[in-house]
Amino acid sequence: MINNRKCYLFTVIILLFIGIHQPIFAQNQDIQTGEASWYGSRYHGRKTSSGEPFNKNDMTAAHKTLPFGTKVKVTNLDNDESVIVRINDRGPFVGDRIIDVSEAAARKLQFRGKGIGNVKVEILELPGDYASTDAGFFTIQTGTYANYKNAQQLTAKLKAFDKHLRVELIEEQVKGKKVHLIRAGRFDNRQEAEAFNELLKEEGLSGLVKEA
Repeated sequence: MINNRKCYLFTVIILLFIGIHQPIFAQNQDIQTGEASWYGSRYHGRKTSSGEPFNKNDMTAAHKTLPFGTKVKVTNLDNDESVIVRINDRGPFVGDRIIDVSEAAARKLQFRGKGIGNVKVEILELPGDYASTDAGFFTIQTGTYANYKNAQQLTAKLKAFDKHLRVELIEEQVKGKKVHLIRAGRFDNRQEAEAFNELLKEEGLSGLVKEA
């Protein structure tokens, strides 16, 4: 799947973040538009980031940040064809693509032959009580700075790494001194946070995974 998948890291990685983002979808937090791609036979039977085997004939998809089990409606903006898929993998990690659907889904959306399509992704259902404000989640504390400008610089680097990444710059008092904490992502579980942290490590941006 995903052309630029760094081997197995992205299968761990893949227990990704999410939360990371909570994909800060467009202006409407439940809608995202952009380019989609698909993957099929080459990855058929391989383990996905969620741990289940990939089946090119199932209505599933890979997304960088949505929790595994999330159901989304994907609409091809060029022909108005749509399908409902379940997120069970991480990606795509090529350019600005926003979702990587299974071969079966690409066929129904009618962009299998073309390889990519312009789509709208709408969240229909989050797994369990994930949307509850009382639900626990994990985040990555990527830095603690006394200097606000340094904190801003790291925040900008994280945003440059992934423009959809949820990054929080928080001011706190530590031992009587003002410090600025940077937290990246909002993950459903520790495994996803740790996996995304591995991606950040390659860019020198990793931090400490913490339960929020």
